[in-house]
Amino acid sequence: MKPKLPLCLALVLSGGLFCGLAASLNAAPQIRVNSNFPGGSAKVLSIGQTNNYVRITPGGDPNRGWPCWWYLRLDGVDTNQPFVLEVVANEATVPGVNLGQTRKLSADWSLPAQAAFSTDGTTWEHTAQGDRHGNRSVYRINTSSPTLWLAWGPPFTLKDANQLIEKVCNDCPDARSFVLARTREGRPVPGVRIAQVGTAAGQRFSVWIQARQHAWECGSSWVARGFLEWLVSNDPAAESLRQKADIVVIPIVDVDSVERGQGGKQQQPHDQNEDWGPAPYFPEVRAGMEKLSALAKADRLDLFLDLHNPGAGNHSIMFYIPPVPLLLPERVTNEDNFLNIVREQMTGPIPYVGDIGPCGKTYDPAVDKSVDAWVAAQSRPHVVSLTLETPWNNSSSTPTGYIKTGEQMGRCIELYLRALRKGSP
Repeated sequence: MKPKLPLCLALVLSGGLFCGLAASLNAAPQIRVNSNFPGGSAKVLSIGQTNNYVRITPGGDPNRGWPCWWYLRLDGVDTNQPFVLEVVANEATVPGVNLGQTRKLSADWSLPAQAAFSTDGTTWEHTAQGDRHGNRSVYRINTSSPTLWLAWGPPFTLKDANQLIEKVCNDCPDARSFVLARTREGRPVPGVRIAQVGTAAGQRFSVWIQARQHAWECGSSWVARGFLEWLVSNDPAAESLRQKADIVVIPIVDVDSVERGQGGKQQQPHDQNEDWGPAPYFPEVRAGMEKLSALAKADRLDLFLDLHNPGAGNHSIMFYIPPVPLLLPERVTNEDNFLNIVREQMTGPIPYVGDIGPCGKTYDPAVDKSVDAWVAAQSRPHVVSLTLETPWNNSSSTPTGYIKTGEQMGRCIELYLRALRKGSP
């Protein structure tokens, strides 16, 4: 007996629906790329849905600094096969060394030996060594998570800075948060000051530490985090440092560039690290100058450290010192004492082996507007003003390695101040 037409149609339709559902269930996940969040930066060049592959280039604007930073989130990653990220360097035209000159940004800045990845957006680790081919690198990740965050280095955003400062203030009754300034785009630049209650200010040293004047140099913020977490711990050396010094820490100075996923270095109208002159462009620089100038005039400043990350080929910590005319005898003695302690204490995982960057042989405040030179020029001869550069392109350039560097930096500061007589001429 032949089935009636409606029944045949029903069977055909239901079979089609079943096959469609089965195909849907067996289909590979569709990769989606997102960089529209604080710190995010990526221009998608292609997506390979069948081979679990994404190709990008850093998405920064050269006018906002070197476009070498990249940071993206992936959803729909196929966990049955390795995920492959290919990064093509952004070789945009950027300002040259001399005024008025331009050059092509080296691919090295966009292509770390190992990228950073996370499955929760909070805990970061290294990928395997990238496979470099000229101006591009390929990074492969085995993961059980369909969601991945990938970045040039471990991100550290305004949210991270606020959470760090809140934790420090909760852990230490002598810690007070403050806002250094509001940026040109209206964002707060958070800081924390740790000063022991009940001790006269004139009897204590004063230390100022800041990080991230160049936004892509994310490792410097992690070093600041390591220092702060150690400083408020019950380590006897940390307790000793809290007793003898008032300490200010700014985990991120160029908040706008960090939040927008921009490089920051050599941004227009000029580099933030070279804004320390008579007419600063950035409100956060102006506020820092006012506070540091007040400390210097009151003879309340003893040590200034500006935290950065160096070039791709640097694999150990290095320091920059002020130009030669600012290297007064007492300052040189104190610098030598501090750097000798650093060499003894910072032995790894990221070591200091004595590297010092070239310093200028002349000093003209109208031309040389870098922060370490400005601080030295404003301060008494005993004040040490240095730029600390922690390498980003080796196997220890991870949150763990950076945090350990910050802790070791704290121990160095405590040992240095322990031997320094307060009120020396």
